[in-house]
Amino acid sequence: MDENKEFRDIVIAFGGVLERQDIEPLALVSSALPESLLPFPKAVIRHAIAQLLLREMSPERRSILEEAYLYLDNFIPDQEYDLFYPLDVSVRAARENSSLDSSHEVSENISKKNELMQKINAKIESMKYRIAEAYEELKALRRISGLPDKKP
Repeated sequence: MDENKEFRDIVIAFGGVLERQDIEPLALVSSALPESLLPFPKAVIRHAIAQLLLREMSPERRSILEEAYLYLDNFIPDQEYDLFYPLDVSVRAARENSSLDSSHEVSENISKKNELMQKINAKIESMKYRIAEAYEELKALRRISGLPDKKP
């Protein structure tokens, strides 16, 4: 099988996940989704995108691939997603309701779940760190391809 086609097939399968309308990402952990939605392990998808980026010279297609490369880090382990989901739902419901009582209730609920909030904050920080690493990786891929070293 042609290696480029294999990489494209992997990235197309990942794109299919990104296009799904039936998935609602978390709000508390910025756009987080469960890893079980991925058609391949994150490392395989990351490698496939990187391989295509090394060969792609079209600015439009490169931009799409770079965005996909960065978005891949929004997929978190299912156990973490399942842990954060109930609190996320209650916060979203309170925001939609937007009454003072509801906001107070959510704040109270969050303060009772201090340990969970610490885990959420730690996940957010680790995701920020990973995104910074991904930006550096994309810059390196651009340099390898002989393209200007700019932020994607």
